[in-house]
Amino acid sequence: MNWLEELLPLLLYEGRLVFRQSPYSDASSPEAGRLLHAAFDAYRLDIAGPLIEFDAGTALEAGSLVIRASWALVNHDVPNTEIARWVAMSHRPTTPAHHLSADLVFRFLPQIRKRALAHSATDPLAERIEAVLRQWPLSGVVADLEIGPDRPPEFGGHFGLMQLYAERWANHQNPSWQPDDSLNEHVDLVLTDRARVGSFVGTSRTRRDD
Repeated sequence: MNWLEELLPLLLYEGRLVFRQSPYSDASSPEAGRLLHAAFDAYRLDIAGPLIEFDAGTALEAGSLVIRASWALVNHDVPNTEIARWVAMSHRPTTPAHHLSADLVFRFLPQIRKRALAHSATDPLAERIEAVLRQWPLSGVVADLEIGPDRPPEFGGHFGLMQLYAERWANHQNPSWQPDDSLNEHVDLVLTDRARVGSFVGTSRTRRDD
């Protein structure tokens, strides 16, 4: 069992990692792909709209990136050249499958970045993670970055991903990541729904107090 096959279940189902070997070698394998695919099949069920296909190449690359970033977080002797090579994707997201297949594991990157910044405000690992998150906005929108995505978020017209981005933005409302006009409808839906729920909760509390 290579390091990717060993660590993916911990990352995907427990949100933690325990290193017993260094993640230096290329560990992509059919088994690692199957592990990611199984987790993705459940993950995508929460997304509204047409069912999103799994992109194995993107998921494997993203999974390796997150695990290697975690290794660099706890091993400060990793050279900056290695960090630059590890914490980078070979392509940008251009399809719904790209976005969601990466988000399956990229959702852990904001916390890794936060811990890297706690070690040093100029930590090269944090800088690399920020660059990746700005290129992958579905995950970057939750990262509390001062600079927004490096290009307007575009999710291939997939309703569920646009809605998910709007929901995540509404949780943080970072001005730098505010959706553009193409997502206004989704933002309005989210904010209106939350206002309605808040009004209902407030009314219920008033009635109980009476």
